[in-house]
Amino acid sequence: MLTLGIDIGSLSTDAVLINEKKEIVTYEVIATGASSKKACDKIFKHILDVTKLEAKDIDYTVATGYGRIKVPFANEVVTEITCHAKGANHFFPDARTVIDIGGQDSKAIKLDAKGNVVDFSMNDKCAAGTGRFLEVMARTLEIELDDMGELSLKGKDNVSISSLCTVFAESEVVSLIGADHKVPDICKALHISIAKRVSAQAKRVGLEETVVMTGGVAKNIGVVRELEKKLLCTIKMPEEPQIIGALGAAIIALENANAATKKESVAATADNKTSIANVQLDDDKMPKIGYFCTYTPVEIIRAAGYHPVRIKGSNSENGGAEELLCNNICSYIKTLTDQKLSGNLEHLEGIVFTNSCDGMRRLYDAWVRIDNGKKFNYFLDIPKNSDDASVQYFADVIYTFKEELEKHFKLKIRDKDINESISLYNGMREKVTVFLQKQWDGYIGYSGYEIYSLLMQGINAVPEKFQDYISSLTSLMKKIGDVPQTKSTPTLFIWGSILENEEIIKMIEDTGARVVLDDLCTGSRYFDKKVEITDDPYKSISERYLKRSPCSRMVDVFGRIKGILSLIEKRAISGAVYHSLKFCDHTLYDYPLVKEEFEKKNIPLLHINCDNSSKSEGQIKTRVEAFIEQLAT
Repeated sequence: MLTLGIDIGSLSTDAVLINEKKEIVTYEVIATGASSKKACDKIFKHILDVTKLEAKDIDYTVATGYGRIKVPFANEVVTEITCHAKGANHFFPDARTVIDIGGQDSKAIKLDAKGNVVDFSMNDKCAAGTGRFLEVMARTLEIELDDMGELSLKGKDNVSISSLCTVFAESEVVSLIGADHKVPDICKALHISIAKRVSAQAKRVGLEETVVMTGGVAKNIGVVRELEKKLLCTIKMPEEPQIIGALGAAIIALENANAATKKESVAATADNKTSIANVQLDDDKMPKIGYFCTYTPVEIIRAAGYHPVRIKGSNSENGGAEELLCNNICSYIKTLTDQKLSGNLEHLEGIVFTNSCDGMRRLYDAWVRIDNGKKFNYFLDIPKNSDDASVQYFADVIYTFKEELEKHFKLKIRDKDINESISLYNGMREKVTVFLQKQWDGYIGYSGYEIYSLLMQGINAVPEKFQDYISSLTSLMKKIGDVPQTKSTPTLFIWGSILENEEIIKMIEDTGARVVLDDLCTGSRYFDKKVEITDDPYKSISERYLKRSPCSRMVDVFGRIKGILSLIEKRAISGAVYHSLKFCDHTLYDYPLVKEEFEKKNIPLLHINCDNSSKSEGQIKTRVEAFIEQLAT
């Protein structure tokens, strides 16, 4: 039996052919060039020519790397993270940490005793500390790339490179050359800067010996030596580190040759032709008041005769926010500012802000300056605790909010109106809870992606319409026959900061997993817990909002994590995805605690840190695929 692994990287394309004894029959390394497809065809022809084989003689092929989807004859695609782990384990069964520095990215991978991926870390959107980085620096120094390592061993530690950004570091190198610093000293400084970055990655996943280095940069002895100094250990290397990803792919191909059934994606809906989220549930006749945070008491807005609408961010920034706000603010707030400056929100009768984060406070400051008193802009002070004192405080805040609505819009809001509004939203929440219970129990009438898309739309739907529509969908799910999901399908829980790019959930499910549960402001959390109808509607509303499932802005982080872990264990969910927007202080501050508690429970956790746009879909997809592969082992 012969199996082939093809690793298409950004700089090189590698192929390894092995037999049933996992012995390397032959291997090839070529430059990828501008076309991954052409590189794939070329290296495949090389393998066949060298071995005098025909394509039909190869039993199974696995593709990996940057261009893995460009291999039309591959039986399967696997992420380079899993493949490098498998390849390193083949040569070094005692390997526990693998450091892979390739042409465009760097990865630190933690393994168990069987060579399975336990955790991993990879760089984002930047070529700093990679083969491309070294290639640019060698060109700037006017030396051969292959000579950098040996030159740096002769260098002195008397200069430093403060930036790892390829562009800025290149400028620093030019300045050092101009200051007559020696090339070996500059090479050493470059390698030290790479070692600092990569060693931090390795420590982030929990460095354990034996440490193995793979990838083309492993041939640079200068980088290896500096890494050993930073990690305080000896790094082991295969004889040909550049082909380890392809070798791992070939080994996986061998293991799967007798089980070639590919993972099937979860069915999207009972009727794949029409999405359940493709429905109009708005009411153009009712005037609207916008808000941003789901701690906003929508019952009061509706009781005033307005339809509350949570304002979504867009998937692109036009730069207008940069003039008014600082750079370290999340993409959600920036795109909201852009929408305001573009005049896209003028149809709203007013906006309600909250003290959800410092960025939202700054948004309020900018917003009122833009409006200059022309619109109803109101700031709700929401407490971060949920004790009795906080409940009473927030009840008073809600009452004052009601009075300000009455004053500005010249109307009267009675307690009867508020209780009717409460009943309306309670009815919707109850219907959604029944519907979601079907998903939580593991039935596959609809995918997690479709359900989440529907919930996002339901947040801004007219409650009367949405609860009727949800009831009809629940009945339809019963008619499907309540077919339980396939046991082999990994189930996932997703939580963290707001998730407006629902395509991330689709990406997860396209890998063969199923998102069965979420704890997101933009998802099911909006619909949980009803408001008790009492003689004091303000306190009842306050109780509901402060004592429902909390978000990361609330104080009790350990209680929140404990509740999430209990839910995951109770429903036997395979793993969790923790989503955070870049510059979302609350979720990013909590993450180290989240990771620590999940590790104690041995529950797999993937952290996705991204923005509202689709620019980082490539990196996210690789992370998700590697995580699902990790769950499958």
